[in-house]
Amino acid sequence: MSSTWWANGLAAHEPADRRPDWAAFAEGPFDVSPRPVPADWRAAFASVFGPLIDAARRPIEAADVAGVDLEAVSRCLAEQLSLRVCSLAARTLVFELNKARARGKLTGETAEDRFRDFVRQAGENLPQLFTAYPVLGRLVSQACLHASEAYLELLKRFADDREALEGTVVDELGTLIKVSGGGDPHQRGRTVKLLEFSSGQQVIYKPRPLELHTRFAEVVRWLNKRIPGLELEAVDALVRPGYGWLRFVEHQPCADLTEVDRFYRREGILLALLYAVDGADVHFENLIARASQPVLIDIETLFHPALPVTGEATDPAAGAVSRSVLRTCLLPQMFVGEHGAVDISGLGGGKGGTFPTDHVEWLDAGTDRMRITRAPGEFGASLNRPTLDDRDIEPGEHGAALLAGFRIGYDAIESGAAELRELLDQCADDVIRVLARPTNFYARLLDETTHPDLLRDAAARDRAFALVWDDSVGDATRKRLAPSEIADLWDGDVPMFTAKPGARHLWDSAERRLDDVLADAPLTVVGRKLASLNTVDRRDQEWLISAALATRPTGIVHHSTETMPETGLTASPEPGRLLAAACGVADQIVARAFSDEHRTNWLGLELVDELYWTVLPMGASLGEGYTGVALFLAQLAELTGLGTYHELAFRALSPIPGLLDKLEADPELAEAAGCGGLLGLGGVAYALARLAKLLDDPSLLKLTERAVAVMPAARADLPPQFTTGLAGGIAAMSAVHSYAGLDAAGSLASEYAAALKQAETVENTGFARGSAGIQWALGASFTTGVAGDRAHSVTGHGWCSGLAGLALADSGDFVPVLAEQAPLRDLSLCHGEFGIVDVLSVLAERGHPAAAAAVNRRAGRLVSAIEQHGARCGTPGAVSSPGLLTGLAGIGYGLLRLGFADRVPSVLTLH
Repeated sequence: MSSTWWANGLAAHEPADRRPDWAAFAEGPFDVSPRPVPADWRAAFASVFGPLIDAARRPIEAADVAGVDLEAVSRCLAEQLSLRVCSLAARTLVFELNKARARGKLTGETAEDRFRDFVRQAGENLPQLFTAYPVLGRLVSQACLHASEAYLELLKRFADDREALEGTVVDELGTLIKVSGGGDPHQRGRTVKLLEFSSGQQVIYKPRPLELHTRFAEVVRWLNKRIPGLELEAVDALVRPGYGWLRFVEHQPCADLTEVDRFYRREGILLALLYAVDGADVHFENLIARASQPVLIDIETLFHPALPVTGEATDPAAGAVSRSVLRTCLLPQMFVGEHGAVDISGLGGGKGGTFPTDHVEWLDAGTDRMRITRAPGEFGASLNRPTLDDRDIEPGEHGAALLAGFRIGYDAIESGAAELRELLDQCADDVIRVLARPTNFYARLLDETTHPDLLRDAAARDRAFALVWDDSVGDATRKRLAPSEIADLWDGDVPMFTAKPGARHLWDSAERRLDDVLADAPLTVVGRKLASLNTVDRRDQEWLISAALATRPTGIVHHSTETMPETGLTASPEPGRLLAAACGVADQIVARAFSDEHRTNWLGLELVDELYWTVLPMGASLGEGYTGVALFLAQLAELTGLGTYHELAFRALSPIPGLLDKLEADPELAEAAGCGGLLGLGGVAYALARLAKLLDDPSLLKLTERAVAVMPAARADLPPQFTTGLAGGIAAMSAVHSYAGLDAAGSLASEYAAALKQAETVENTGFARGSAGIQWALGASFTTGVAGDRAHSVTGHGWCSGLAGLALADSGDFVPVLAEQAPLRDLSLCHGEFGIVDVLSVLAERGHPAAAAAVNRRAGRLVSAIEQHGARCGTPGAVSSPGLLTGLAGIGYGLLRLGFADRVPSVLTLH
């Protein structure tokens, strides 16, 4: 190795005038004589770096610590370090393996023999490997140095605290025989560890300050006194300066359903407490279900601050989420990837499954044909959910207990807010963790930057780490953090920032202080929250809990079967009664609005990509977004003359100019949004054209014109469906041409029709996503025979995928069946009763007498059901949501259609 081989391993921020410690470590001296090649390919790759791993072990073996099996512990270090080193070097070694095979430099009869020969050669030529890949030499050497340092530190601390540990977090120790665990590395490779002893006892070691853990235990004891029978557990801890020890909490099953219910009641109370103190990151790995006790094992993200956001105007609904129970991550929260979504929350997890994102796997591993591929990872079993008879309990089955517990906890905290604030004030100087970006972002970046092309020269890896800067564009706060993050990444660590509840500063992993990063001290923010607890806020949080529980992964259903209770009232109601019912629905929407000085928006349950439901601030779409809500409110304002609805509709549209700016600047974004009628730009343009007339605002016509201008160009490869593609684009542009007189819209409608005729056929027969909507948009009808065949393949009677949609496309052939069907409890436009009634109304307007009679018969039962039982939405669990397709806006709009069909056109057909 040359004397400066390491120079290309230095990052841009590091001094180049002195040899770093990792370079001295990598240079040895080491014994690189041949070693036996292990059978396992991972161990084989690690053996290439065996001399460095041995050097990392030696200080552990030589440590002077009583009560420790040093040979066993050093073996634990070697095993963990081997896996780490293998992950760092695998891509480079496989690249070199394939290069050696192609050049005929490997010997052996079989592919396995040639693999072993490569490993032997690589080990003997380790200096040359590090010379060719100095960044690899750095990463491997750093990993060895950091692991050795961390283990020595752990052993010294254990020796200092051994006597104190017995009787506090463990009963009897015996000899330390095993160290395992891991988690994310911080501060030069330090990780949480599980220590196992000859007595059978186990202890958790955390190399971070644990004073907050003690404070939390005090708060739990306070809450236990206020709520009789709660007996919520906190983990026993031994706290030392900068680190500490925790009692190991073991998962235990519940004995019966009573214990399960008690678990969820306690978890609801815990949720109320975490909400009150701005807890965050309580995902499935940070909670253990110990029979009827939900035990929180990671306390470091209490008082978690929201980092200031700079740049464009914020969404008040998004702000509400950031302050809500959802921020805790205890409630269902989907981690989304190319293979679907999985619930990673404290309520989620479960027994295995497929992770939604790809990770690196190796084909023909252990042979000279070894090569990289990507596949979905396995989602390991979790310990956070209660079990009964070896079955993970579904949290949605115990939502009532969770909500009841939340109410009890919330009310106890509200009534004792002053006492709680005094307890929390003692936390002012404790250390809390601050999550600046998702941990997965860092982990993926660390993994992907082990590509051999990035290990020859640190400058190439620095360019890859520039993604941190790219992720900070327009965000002054995160730009301040980026240098510290990149320094941590170069250390092989997941970046870490800390704060103190009583201060506005952040500290990075090297304990450098970043002054006044936060707008307010976290303790101040929590104090304001405690002072603002009230019944209205509690109900808002209860809605979020119910909505989040409804998003638990289940099959996506686009039909309803439960019928409406008999009301005994079938007479067609007067328009005034329908209008009053619509106002009642609108008032619910008004009450749930979030507003600031710029805009108004709502939180809704939204179906994303037909894969999963989630709670989100509303986007712009007509079917699930704020333009649909605004359309209903504006239509109601036009009929009633009430300014409240008019003003709210107008304020909801405030983001549209900014959205159009983005679409004009980025045509690819417009392509991604699509031309669809209810879930694409076509629906937005349709809504704007109608709102311009309803609100009597010429500026909205200009926005309509801009919206038409950014519509995707017609192509046969665009999605053909009504909601998301060409069929909806035809209907939307035809309507916009009619309302706004825009020739460009009329031309687009013709172009979309031509493209749709060339598009591939779809298997789905429904209206929203299938052939019925496509045929209707093209002005064609099914033949009776074809329609009859397709009737057998539809699901239910609704508009989106049922017989009502076929009835539209077939000009009423299914009206008798629809008329005989008992009204549905689900009142939504999408797959509920108002979708059926809207179709019947459209057919009645075309002169179908049976359809008109059916509308009159159903109208009385509909309005009576709403008056008696409320507006039941088409969301999972019928959770109330403001959207047009599945929520309140659609139900309200349906009421207006029943009472004022001559003034309120069908929105499902984009009339």
